[in-house]
Amino acid sequence: MFENISYRKKFLVLITLLIAIGITAYKRSYSITLDAYKSLKSSREKLKDVSNSQERIAILKEKVDYLDNIIGKKATNADLVQQEIINTFTKIKNDSDLVKLEEVHKANNEYFNIYTNRLLISGTFNELLATTYKYEKEFEFSRVVSVRFYVEKELRTRKKKLFEQIIFQNYEKID
Repeated sequence: MFENISYRKKFLVLITLLIAIGITAYKRSYSITLDAYKSLKSSREKLKDVSNSQERIAILKEKVDYLDNIIGKKATNADLVQQEIINTFTKIKNDSDLVKLEEVHKANNEYFNIYTNRLLISGTFNELLATTYKYEKEFEFSRVVSVRFYVEKELRTRKKKLFEQIIFQNYEKID
């Protein structure tokens, strides 16, 4: 049967069979293997991202703690912060005088309620500076955001008096 066919035709049939078997083999096994390899590669990348997520969570927690430290201890009540400002002032051992503690100013945005307290004190420059330093370093309920020194002349005695206005702010996250 195959004796009547020339070698050239046999060769072409063999090449055609090889191509057909190659295409079939590619579709039935090689393409599945290549897809599995791609899937394995993408799964390894996802696994690497997931394994790094614990480190990222820890880093984010450290950043949140750092920001909490910057903006002040979380206080549940704004009046409590005012009371703590007064308590801290009484603990400071110097001759500066408490002139005024204004009411709490409340503001808010999309994410936070912002509470602002203004403390007005008078005394010598060194006393006022020492008071400011104590509030800056040891006061945990709020943070000092502004300090302003100014001089006013008293009308009765015609003496100049040094005042300092300290502005505190603390934040409360809106849930």
